[in-house]
Amino acid sequence: MLVKDFLKKYPNDNFQMMTPGGYVDLSPQQAKELLAGKPVAAHPGESGCKMMLDAEELLKESVLSANWRHGICYMLTDLLQEAESQKEVDGMQEHDKKQKLKERIKAGYETYIQQLKTKRAPDLIEMASEIAAAKLVYEGLNVDGVMAEYADYLLQFENPFEVVRDEWHMAQEYDYHEELDHVLWRMADQGIGEGEYQMAEKDAECPSLEQGVTMC
Repeated sequence: MLVKDFLKKYPNDNFQMMTPGGYVDLSPQQAKELLAGKPVAAHPGESGCKMMLDAEELLKESVLSANWRHGICYMLTDLLQEAESQKEVDGMQEHDKKQKLKERIKAGYETYIQQLKTKRAPDLIEMASEIAAAKLVYEGLNVDGVMAEYADYLLQFENPFEVVRDEWHMAQEYDYHEELDHVLWRMADQGIGEGEYQMAEKDAECPSLEQGVTMC
């Protein structure tokens, strides 16, 4: 793929290009200006040393590889024969899959949020665990490693967010009664909370078990 076609495909990205003429750093606006024919500054990797590259010559170079990290696309370009320039860019397919998955997940989450806005407050309270699971899943799916490793599987679904959210929520549902009973036993055994929280007034008509029962 030629540089000009690559820049058009990703108009919102920042680029760092290693070209035969030196390193070229481009913001989205600078990439747009390059496509319009404006020369760009290049440097050999040293500060204080730069040269101008002709836009037409740079745009005709071929992209050999691309790697996205921390919001920047790192590109390696070279001058190739026309037939060779039509080859797929190494790293581009994986990036496009992740972008497609990210868009589907975002759309699924936004649809879910809109559905919640139609619910009554009592219903939302009942759905608290589901809502918490949905937020956790959305944040977890946006981790780059997850996107890369499971993109092929998740892209099978029109709404991958919904699929993972439902499965995660089901996996978290289990009986908490034993855990709660243990907590209550420990609290009563150790007198937890006594002196730290406001105590209820003792009812004079209801003697405690420690006082026993007075026989007439």
